[in-house]
Amino acid sequence: NYVKLDGTIGCMVNGAGLAMATMDIIKLYGGEPANFLDVGGGADKEKVTEAFKIILRDPNVEAILV
Repeated sequence: NYVKLDGTIGCMVNGAGLAMATMDIIKLYGGEPANFLDVGGGADKEKVTEAFKIILRDPNVEAILV
């Protein structure tokens, strides 16, 4: 699951609830999330690697929070 947003902080999470909480914390401290990317349960190294590639395709991403 990937949803592009307008911020600069990429988010790779496991579960929609964690994604929402992570985005809330980023915003609480003045940041803006660049995406919502849920790798889901049982993510292996290939899935995580592909997730990083997806996040890094966005030129606005300055940092990634995993």
